[in-house]
Order: sequence, then C-alpha cells, then structure tokens
Amino acid sequence: MKTIPEAYLAPCSKPGTVVSLPYGKKFILLYTPAAPASRILYLIHGGGGNQYAFFCPQFLHMIDHMIAEGVMPPVYMVSPCFYDPDETDKTPSSSGRAVAKFCDELRGEIIPLAEGHIGRTFTRNERIISGFSMGGVTTWYAFLQALDLFAAFLPLSGDCWAFGEKGGGSHPEETAAKLAETAKESGLDFYIHAITGDRDIAFPNLDAQMQAMKQYPEAFGKRVDYDVMPGGVHDYETIFRYLYNALPPVAGESKQ
Repeated sequence: MKTIPEAYLAPCSKPGTVVSLPYGKKFILLYTPAAPASRILYLIHGGGGNQYAFFCPQFLHMIDHMIAEGVMPPVYMVSPCFYDPDETDKTPSSSGRAVAKFCDELRGEIIPLAEGHIGRTFTRNERIISGFSMGGVTTWYAFLQALDLFAAFLPLSGDCWAFGEKGGGSHPEETAAKLAETAKESGLDFYIHAITGDRDIAFPNLDAQMQAMKQYPEAFGKRVDYDVMPGGVHDYETIFRYLYNALPPVAGESKQ
C-alpha cells in the first residue's frame, strides 16, 4: 500500500465542486471533478457516520490531486447516508437493519437524483460502489441486491451480513455460497476488491469470508482481489489510503 503523498493533503489548484441535493427529509452530497468524467463512485460511510465522513477536506483534496495529476481518471462521487433522519440508535444491530434495506433507496431515489443532476444515466460498467465498515456491509448488500446497477465493488473493512451480524465471520461458507450463487445467476461480469488491515477489528470476519470465497473459483477467480495491509486499523485515515491505492484501476485504468 503506497502512502498518500503529503502534498495531496493540501488544497489542489484544480478542485472539484460539491453540492447538496435533497430528497424527502434526506440529502446526498455530489462531487463533480474539474475535468469531464465518465464514471461515478457511490461512497457509503461507516456506522455512526454521515455524508461528511468521506466528503471531508483531507479526502477531497486527495481526490482532486489524483485527478489533476493523472493518477486516476476523473470521477463523479456521491455520498449518501443510510440512516433515517430521526434515527438515534446507531448501534451495529440498528445499523445492520438500515443497510439491509438501503439498496432500495439507492436504486429508487439516490441514483436517479445524482445522475439526473449530472444530466446522464450511467451504465453499470460506469458505476462503482464502495464503503467503509457498515458501508462495506452495504457494498456486499449491493452485490446481492443490485448487481444490475454496479459492475465494480470496493468493500473496505466490512463483511457480508446476509446471514446476520458479522455473518462473514460466523457463517463464512454460507456467505460465500450465497455470493457465488448471485454471481452465477446474474450472468454479469463484475470486479470486487476487498481490503482491510490485519489490526482492523473487522479483519477476522472479512478474512474468514474471503478465504471461503476461494472455494468458488468458477464464480470469482480473477474477478476478485483481496488485500490485507500490515498494521491497518479501523479508521478513515487508513481507508483513505486504501482508496488512494485501489481507485485508479477500478475507476478505469488497467489493473497491473
């Protein structure tokens, strides 16, 4: 995992713009890069977070520099919130219930709102979804429930909860089988890049799931990459580093 250049933490001379787009009682944040883009990335926050968890100066400066310096192609970014506005219970169990149903909101309201504002509908091959922790759980749900909408998935330090809380760790074989079945039944191509750290609290659950997925090479094979960063912990600073390393190929460049 390459380290984010220190210069990328400062404002860029060619910054993108961020607007807030309301729907019902909620809103999304939409980042538009300074250069024309043909991809769109949906970024899902972790438990207890909100739209600003990713859309903070540190992360946006990094993205601005990556685009301006040609590290990755320009990309739109969307940051929603999976919690209901009046929700005060943000425990793992409550968060798990919120993300389990969030793909319906993503499909019915968030994607049409974001892409309608941009003025074009993106194809599944032009859409990427990623998230940290509970956002990683959401990313796995998107694979199960919205594979027709996305072709690239970046779950970061979060396992699949299709078989309950921390299901990737408690039911790794069943989880891997369900993911493989979804891949087979869809008949669609896809790419998954799961990342965590060996000191991350999510590591045991995600690692068990990823090891079990290796038993289905016909479903996953070269479509799945899995990286574990030595010393990686469960915080946004580490996640930004994962995205600095992972976004270029997913956003359109050839994988090395």
